Amino acid sequence: MRSFAHHNRKLARRYDDWMTALHYAPHTKAYYRMVLGKFNRFLGKRSTTAVSHVEIRQFLTHISDYGATLGTTYRYLGVLRRFYDFLNLGGVVSYVAPRLVRMKVVRRTDLPWLTELQVKRLIAATQTKRERALLEFLYSTGCRASEMTHLRVEDIDFEGRSVRVHGKFNKTRTAFLTPSASAALRTYIQDRKSGYVFQEDRPPQIGAVSAVEGCWIARWVDYGSRFPCGGYKKRRANLGRSDSMSYQNAREKLTELLVGVNVTRPQPDRPLTITLIHYILDKIGLRAGLKNIGIHMLRRSFATHLYDHGVNIEIIQKLLGHVYLGTTLGYARLSRVHMARAIELNHPLAGSHEV
Repeated sequence: MRSFAHHNRKLARRYDDWMTALHYAPHTKAYYRMVLGKFNRFLGKRSTTAVSHVEIRQFLTHISDYGATLGTTYRYLGVLRRFYDFLNLGGVVSYVAPRLVRMKVVRRTDLPWLTELQVKRLIAATQTKRERALLEFLYSTGCRASEMTHLRVEDIDFEGRSVRVHGKFNKTRTAFLTPSASAALRTYIQDRKSGYVFQEDRPPQIGAVSAVEGCWIARWVDYGSRFPCGGYKKRRANLGRSDSMSYQNAREKLTELLVGVNVTRPQPDRPLTITLIHYILDKIGLRAGLKNIGIHMLRRSFATHLYDHGVNIEIIQKLLGHVYLGTTLGYARLSRVHMARAIELNHPLAGSHEV
């Protein structure tokens, strides 16, 4: 049997190029690549272009057997539909097989958000300048993960308490900072004038001390001294004999030796990863006694709290960067307290105690 595996991968790469032309977000492209990679491995030697709705159903059954939820299966089907739309548009296939597959409708449930008190608990649980700035920024602006990671110092207007946000499809919008968010960002950024706002926390190195042939040997990297061909110089020093000096004394001697030496690792010019941001938020949440804290939860909380306080839904739509109002309505939900208060204040019988 002839193998079409190479041909299948080639078509997937062409679709990847097409997603680049359409300005798909990097994480969206990565997700599509992952789904198509699994689909191609499932097909094995079979050709992508010879697939019918039967193979599509078999693939969906396959991933479900391995634990995929209904929502995940539905998203996989959506990726395959778009991929085969592309092939059909290019004349590679005569019909779109995944569109002949129908699935049970995924009911949208109300996703969780935080109460205002819970947000205050989160902020109080921050321990570093970066944690405080990151949390305050997310709750103040309602930004997406990718928008926050690629925010640059040059995008912030501290005088106007606003930021220029680069959103989906290369669209730019203005988000606004609360006074506390602005202050937290100023404290974190300090005198930086450019670069990504949120960077890796790189503490100064403390050097290494080890016993070698009866002596305490210290090693460190001198970030203030470079070789002509590039690279930082690694230093080494003999601190004394290990039989006449304790490890603690050797460590103290190294600390004295490093006074005036540049031991701070240079910051790389790259943004924080979304995975690291979720890790940071999760740590803050555990300190505050809250679980599963994520960027989208803070985004929903931002929208819901504004809606609760009477902000027009169309304004919230603009602040979130949504194209469709219906998308915003999925984020901004009236809280139970707000609905109960509305009944108490406005229902004709709310003030009556008669039975």
